[in-house]
Amino acid sequence: MKNLDAVIFDFDGVLVDSEPFHQAAINAVLAPLGLELSQEEYEDHYLGFDDSGVFQHRFHVAHRPLEQVGLRELVEGKAVAFARLIAERGIQPFPGAVELLAALKAEKIPLALCTGATHRDVMVILDRVRALNQFDAVVTTDEVAVSKPDPTCYRLALEKLWLAHPQSHIRPTHTLAIEDSPWGIEAAKGAGLKVAGLESTYTAPRLRKADFTLPTLAGITPAALDELIGG
Repeated sequence: MKNLDAVIFDFDGVLVDSEPFHQAAINAVLAPLGLELSQEEYEDHYLGFDDSGVFQHRFHVAHRPLEQVGLRELVEGKAVAFARLIAERGIQPFPGAVELLAALKAEKIPLALCTGATHRDVMVILDRVRALNQFDAVVTTDEVAVSKPDPTCYRLALEKLWLAHPQSHIRPTHTLAIEDSPWGIEAAKGAGLKVAGLESTYTAPRLRKADFTLPTLAGITPAALDELIGG
């Protein structure tokens, strides 16, 4: 690879179609409180939040108080509901995800995961879809004070890759983030990365701040990413 130093993947909406599970799990704890989110509300306003952010914002707009103890109970309830839904329904990776990860691994390209999901939720899926567990570094929302669109998570992912590959010269400008949301794209760009916007959740116009867009991961090769990042 002449141009591609590393690849950092978002998780939900990029490697697995897990956003419907997150919304259902969030609503499992919000519905009894009369605060259920519609699909439109979730996609337009909440998809970029981590779990704590979803509950804090939802209670704020409803003009209802939310103490830290209550917030922790909501986050825990959501995690339990999420694990139950995955166990009941199963989950599959997006087409091309497993193949691309394997091909990048074969090319010895450093790989990281940078997600607004909790470590607990990520492991629920990786334990079921083990072929996705190819990463040299993982950053979840538990490790940062502020989630996407803040770039801290991507900066931390880069730091972890540098530690995992001390002999490699991993340059931010030659590291590709693959994201499916405007918030994720903003976070990766803020860390100085190149970004591919994956059209799995939003159409290309919503991903316009990405360096380029991909309709799917199916058929994408390391050589294709190398060419695109160098273009």
